[in-house]
Amino acid sequence: MTTVLHTGPDTDLATRYLSSALRLHTQAEIATHLGVTARAVRHWVVNEEVPQKYVFGLQRLLPLELPLADNAAFSFIDLFAGIGGIRMAFEELGGQCVFTSEWDSYAQKTYVENFPSGHTPNGDITKIDAADIPDHDVLLGGFPCQPFSIAGVSKKNALGRAHGFADETQGTLFFDVCRIIEKKQPRAFLLENVKNLMSHDKGRTFDVIKRSLDDLGYDIHTRIIDGAHFVPQHRERIMIVGFRKADQISFDWNALPLPAKGRRTMAEILHKTDGSEAKLAWDGDRFFNHAKGQVDSKYTLSDKLWAYLQGYAAKHKAAGNGFGFGLVYPDSVARTLSARYYKDGSEILVYQGEGINPRRLTPRECARLMGFPDSFKIPVSDTQAYRLLANAAVVPMIAATAKLMLPLLTTREPAATASVVLPENIMSSGRWTKDQLKLAFHLYCQLPFGKLDSRNPEIIELAKLIGRTSGAVAMKLCNFASLDPAITSTGRKGLDGASNLDREIWADFHSDWEGLALECEQLREQFGLIPTVDRLEEAKTDDFQIPDDFTGETRRVFTEQRIKQNFFRRAVLASYRCRCCMSGLSEPRLLIASHIVPWSKDKANRLNPSNGLCLSAIHDRAFDKGLITLSDDWKIVLSEELRKRDEPFIQSVLKPLEGRVIEIPERFVPDPAFLQRHRAEIFLDNHSVK
Repeated sequence: MTTVLHTGPDTDLATRYLSSALRLHTQAEIATHLGVTARAVRHWVVNEEVPQKYVFGLQRLLPLELPLADNAAFSFIDLFAGIGGIRMAFEELGGQCVFTSEWDSYAQKTYVENFPSGHTPNGDITKIDAADIPDHDVLLGGFPCQPFSIAGVSKKNALGRAHGFADETQGTLFFDVCRIIEKKQPRAFLLENVKNLMSHDKGRTFDVIKRSLDDLGYDIHTRIIDGAHFVPQHRERIMIVGFRKADQISFDWNALPLPAKGRRTMAEILHKTDGSEAKLAWDGDRFFNHAKGQVDSKYTLSDKLWAYLQGYAAKHKAAGNGFGFGLVYPDSVARTLSARYYKDGSEILVYQGEGINPRRLTPRECARLMGFPDSFKIPVSDTQAYRLLANAAVVPMIAATAKLMLPLLTTREPAATASVVLPENIMSSGRWTKDQLKLAFHLYCQLPFGKLDSRNPEIIELAKLIGRTSGAVAMKLCNFASLDPAITSTGRKGLDGASNLDREIWADFHSDWEGLALECEQLREQFGLIPTVDRLEEAKTDDFQIPDDFTGETRRVFTEQRIKQNFFRRAVLASYRCRCCMSGLSEPRLLIASHIVPWSKDKANRLNPSNGLCLSAIHDRAFDKGLITLSDDWKIVLSEELRKRDEPFIQSVLKPLEGRVIEIPERFVPDPAFLQRHRAEIFLDNHSVK
């Protein structure tokens, strides 16, 4: 029997890949490839929903000849593609890659292995006519950084070679980007390079870049970002975003949520020696000996090399220089991974204990250090893998940028539907009214950050209600995003498009979450929209079912409870990307929007998303009963009672949480004041149990 998945325009990428894979493979074959049970695949098919972590594993089941459906949110080209770190981020948001250029044969091999895409990567970009490149919405390019990097310039100076734009083999490739932009006029572009690009040749190099892009008709927005916000590695890169001037796009880097540095540590990327290291079919025992539970001994430095590195470091320290090796521990943040890592690994050496020589990272650990998922295949030698990964982009850093750009890339309107007759006082062709902004913020709170685009059905629905375009609504939601305390607390200003009235609405909600949540639901019903509580069945918990025989005031109270509970649940789950912040569980039917300060103890903050955590049922229960809590820096703290218990479940599920940093939400970061109250009033270690 043929399996059919209904994969329309708004279907997520993983589900679309599964639909395509089922044309070529049985469910059992797909299950074996992904390392899951056949029952899990059947569940995905029935529910037409696939966990996003399997997107790249499913992608590799598709042949190069099988293109994606033509209903992608936007199209893009991938220049100087390397091994696809930039592509990975934009493709995961629903974009479709229509052209790839990469000249390095080892990078091509790795790219093709991981991105079956309907087209073969092209080689030398200098030999490709811009007219032969498909039309596209976005141009992506990590043009060669060696002519501008600190290490690259130093090496070229030592060799008496030119650098920057004087380097004819690499530096002038930027102008190939320009000729493609000039010919194809994409709506936007993202270029990534090393931080030193801005200061190279006393800033003259960067001035040429800015003038060139400005002359092509684009507004330029630049930002230096440290990868340490997203991975346990200091890696500063300049991001250059451009939008066509004619489109009058309002873009601001200040709306980019940046997690605190140091939250990600080396413990997350190092191979696990406690028996929990996942066995990847595509790696086998190449990097990690699963039988022995240890990293392959070939990565440990020889006595001779270790002695040389220690002597080299001592010599330079005596001379007052900073050169030397970099030793890392589980709680460390590493130096920048460089393309010379294959030589001796000196910049990132893993401590293995007193009297034991340190070791290099394995290529799999380097991939994790750059933010690549474990489903990413490494089909080349270790030497080539180190080089390619060191030249790659930090995937989650690009993903955060892609999310910021997304609402400005997906402005296509859906087919016309039956018009809705609306009250005149909500419609406006001029400035936003207060009621419009209330409804917009109400929706903003309940949508994941990556869903703030004009093709989202809920945004389209609201746009029709208030008489604005879905693109305008999407942009307004991004204005609200720039007002989140998680951003403004770092000292950055809000998005230029955020008005005083936007800020007033933000303040109004924070002073009366319950009142405004109810008011917005009433506005929605008044204007003919289906109540949210009737649309989201999973939010109807047993605690808030309304018996049929309840009428009058009693029924109204229960209905309001349902509305409040549903708003809080959607807001919290959206902020945490529908994943338990402690375990990573992503099954929505097992997730709870848990209050930090209990519902009964703080009426004013019952619906405040900053008073919420997305937890699985077991973690919610443990948190609610004070068996676990959080420190001000969001680390999990276990009660003494749990520490003393030796039951297998507690040993395997709860005790490993100790000291781990929770997954920080994209918005509405847990308020330290609420965490302090939980520790003081709920946590068992801080009060006697009666």
